[in-house]
Amino acid sequence: MGWTGATEETIHEISSEKYLMELVSDSGLKFFVSEGKGEITGLAVNRVKDDSTMELAGIIVRDDLLGRGIGSLLISRCIDSARDAGFASMVGKTEMSNDRAISFYMKRGFVRIGNAAETIGNSKIDLAVLRLIL
Repeated sequence: MGWTGATEETIHEISSEKYLMELVSDSGLKFFVSEGKGEITGLAVNRVKDDSTMELAGIIVRDDLLGRGIGSLLISRCIDSARDAGFASMVGKTEMSNDRAISFYMKRGFVRIGNAAETIGNSKIDLAVLRLIL
């Protein structure tokens, strides 16, 4: 899968079976999957943050398919779903060092609103926080 900009430590944590099982079993998440030739090519996840804000909890595209519009399709589906559900805004977070992802979000109207730090497993991750008004 495409993890452009993510550190090896982060990749290890978020791709662990334990983390993925917890993610899939969360009923508050909505998954969007792209497929091509019978294979999964990408995945995106929305999560309700509060009554007015949807969080883009993640978007992943296979490395060998980056730059082919799959991420654009997935993020459009996430944004449309949040808008259709009546949310006023969408937030997304990515590693501060992930310039490709930050640029990707900003090209779609997201604005960088700050920074945050989160811990996933044993890894502390410094994040850029972006918001899109829907």
